[in-house]
Formats: sequence, C-alpha cells, structure tokens
Amino acid sequence: MAAGLSASAVGGPGIFGFSMSGGGPGGNGGEGSLMPWFDFTCLTCEAEGRLLRQQKPKYCNRKCKSKGMSLEYLGYSLRPAKHIITPHMVAQIKKVYQENTGNGEVNELARRLGLPRWKVNRYAISQGWVAVQKREPAWTDRELRILEQSAHLQPNRIRLHLKRIGHNRTETAIAIKRKRLRLLQNLQGQSANQLAECFGIDAKTVTRWIQGGHLKARRRGTARTALQGGDMWFIKDLWVRQFILSCPEFVDLRKVDKFWFIDILTGPSWGAAEAGDDGGDKH
Repeated sequence: MAAGLSASAVGGPGIFGFSMSGGGPGGNGGEGSLMPWFDFTCLTCEAEGRLLRQQKPKYCNRKCKSKGMSLEYLGYSLRPAKHIITPHMVAQIKKVYQENTGNGEVNELARRLGLPRWKVNRYAISQGWVAVQKREPAWTDRELRILEQSAHLQPNRIRLHLKRIGHNRTETAIAIKRKRLRLLQNLQGQSANQLAECFGIDAKTVTRWIQGGHLKARRRGTARTALQGGDMWFIKDLWVRQFILSCPEFVDLRKVDKFWFIDILTGPSWGAAEAGDDGGDKH
C-alpha cells in the first residue's frame, strides 16, 4: 500500500486515470494533466494570459473579475465596441458641435457617418463639447407689457398674442418669464368658482351673471372640454367692484365674506384702475 501511494505521488496514474503532476506552463494540457491550460484575453483590462483552469477563464485576477461582473450586473456589455469612431469622424463631430447643433446638424452628421445619434452625442459629451444652441433674444418692453396684460391666460394663448405683433416665443419661455416676474401672484382677480365662494353662492350663478352681461369676465384659454365645464373664467377685482355698484340687488350681504367685500369696495387706486380698464371679454 505504501508503495502504491508513493507511485501516485511521484506522478503515476491516479485512481481516476489522470496524472497528479500535470503539465507546466510549457505543456500542452494533454491527456497527462488534470486540468488544461487556456490562452485567454481578460474582458476587463484586455491583458493576455495563460492559466490552468477547468474551463476557459474570463478575467486575469480577482480585481478584474469583481469589476467585470459589476459592469455586467449594471447592464454594460463587455463585448468589443460595435461602432468605432475614427480620427476622421472625430474632426467632423468636433466641427459640428463647435459651430451649431440647433437645426438638425447632429442628425445629418450621424446619418453621414453611419453612426447612431446617441453614439455621436455620447462621444461629444465625453470630450466635453457642449452643443451650441441659438440664444433667445432679450424681452422687449412691448412684449413684457403684453405678458403682464395676458398673464391670466395659458402660455399657448399668450404665444399667439405675441406672434401677432411679430415676436416668436416658445410656451416654455413664456411660462418661465411669467414665473420669474411673479405675475401670477400679482393678478388682481379670481376665477368664477373663487368669486362664488366669496359671494357665498353657487358657481352657476356667477356664470349666469357673466352670460347675462352684468359681470365682465375673460376666458383663460385652457384646454378644458365641455364635459369639464368649458374654459375657465378670469374676473378682475375691478370688474367685481363695478358689478356690485351697478347691480346691488344681486348681492346678498348675509352670505358674502365681509372682509373680502370691504377690501373690494375700498381698494386703493380704483380711480386710476377704472381709467385704464379695457373692459371684459365674454368670448
């Protein structure tokens, strides 16, 4: 028995028919070795190596394996890049991103280079090239005046008012400018539902006053459908005061909010406001 063990220890055939000594790095991993040698390329660092393994390895060490498996878990592919950007492509991408990218130049460049747009955009970002966009011109006094007068409307309606006088502004630019000027917070008016609460009545009664021509009001230009009650009304405090003075028989003093009612009737600078009033629009 001792002689048999020593024979296996020095490289004789083992109980499974494999040699326990194996081949060295210069061996060919033939039938005399327990595990074969594999020539491979690390998927993480791309280093070439030769290791003795039961199957072909993917990584050269534990650090590369940890990093590679983390990338695979996050969804990154470790395969060779499908779209290669050549130095000639780099020059064209840099030229477009440094001149103008606001009129479809990037899409045209990607089509010409045979690359997807995301590839061109991602490469430009990695190089620190910022897309050049056309800057919006400064707001004129006339535009600001129209914006203040139409602040109660929706941005798409305000855009149409500005377009009539030759100014083209996006709805986003209008909304941002109105917010920065705090025009919505400074609107001296309310909707039909808010006015109904102040009078202590139903909103339908306020709508009848408007449709009957007793109370001035304007549409806000919302996209509400007929099933939702139609477009919302905007009613200035000045028009509410004029309504109270001209139609006192419609007002029930027992139901109104007394603090709001006093503020409406005794508001500051009503004379100047009435002089500059341009009337309501029921349509």
